[in-house]
Amino acid sequence: MDKLKNIEFLRVFLISVIILLHTTAYGSWSLMKNFPEVPQLKFFHDTFIQSNNSVEGFFLIAGFLFIYTFKNQSIKDFIVKKYIRLSPVILFALIVCAIASLWHVIKLRFWDDILVVLLMNNFGYCFAHGTTPVLWFTSALFSGLLVYFCISNIKNVKVRKFLYIFLPLVSYGVLEYLQHGSFSSPHKNYLIFNVGFLRAVGGIGFGCLVGFLYKKFCGRILSLIYKILINLSEIGLLGFIVWWLIFPHKQYNCIFFVIAFALLLFLFSIKQGIISKLTDKNLWVKLGRYQYSFYVIHSVAGKILLGALWQNNADFVKFHPYCTISVIIITIILAGILTYHLVEKPCTGLLKQLVK
Repeated sequence: MDKLKNIEFLRVFLISVIILLHTTAYGSWSLMKNFPEVPQLKFFHDTFIQSNNSVEGFFLIAGFLFIYTFKNQSIKDFIVKKYIRLSPVILFALIVCAIASLWHVIKLRFWDDILVVLLMNNFGYCFAHGTTPVLWFTSALFSGLLVYFCISNIKNVKVRKFLYIFLPLVSYGVLEYLQHGSFSSPHKNYLIFNVGFLRAVGGIGFGCLVGFLYKKFCGRILSLIYKILINLSEIGLLGFIVWWLIFPHKQYNCIFFVIAFALLLFLFSIKQGIISKLTDKNLWVKLGRYQYSFYVIHSVAGKILLGALWQNNADFVKFHPYCTISVIIITIILAGILTYHLVEKPCTGLLKQLVK
């Protein structure tokens, strides 16, 4: 099935702000965490601190694409397909971590990492953080998609529709009750579920609903007044999302971001507005293919640079913070591109051939 090029634009935008967030503002290897006395880094911290909600965008897109590309298959085939897609790059990243740990650049969590490779570290309940804690996302994504795949195979249509609506509402409702609208602390467990899993079930579920709406409205010819309203809505929603992710502001209830992104995702999918058409370019497909490798490898590259370079050259970071950030970003881009071409693409192709 053809790629939705403007959806790839959204993914490129989301991964860009996630990398900037983890590089400068948030996490154990971010510059702000290790060099809080540098005033320029305080600006980046304040700017990107809300960018963690980019993950909600990825969950929504995953749910939408699940419906957009859905085909009947066995649960075994579905699980194997997801492991082939997600695990090879994770295994490679953790091998790099293991090598770096020999020089004490990274502290390895070997037993935790076994669960990370198996996508079981945040499988409903957080069992392990792993050497690269950002990989909670891959496990939560896998478990969330598995939930909705099982729902899609329920023969009773009414039950299936009910669960598609009920589960995301309950997931976000629980987060609202427990964390008052904050989606932070994805590793935190509450009784039998953890925050990351609830975010995945909520976001993927909303994305599935967007997918159903797309199938209902795709191809319809709209009147001029509707097209004007869609154009205004696209501009307003995209502006709101950009403001939320890359401008300083106090924390609001994260469900506002989820609703705005879900609406924008729907408008982009039907391609009736000028922004969704302008971003419908092959460039975003070419760049979007790297986004998963970027996500998996970016924390590894950042940790290695911190342990091997920045901690031993603190004065350079203090006096040249912008140069430091540039080096990190360039390193992540190069590492992500190499990982895609040398690991993700060939391993995925090979494993698909082996399981046929």
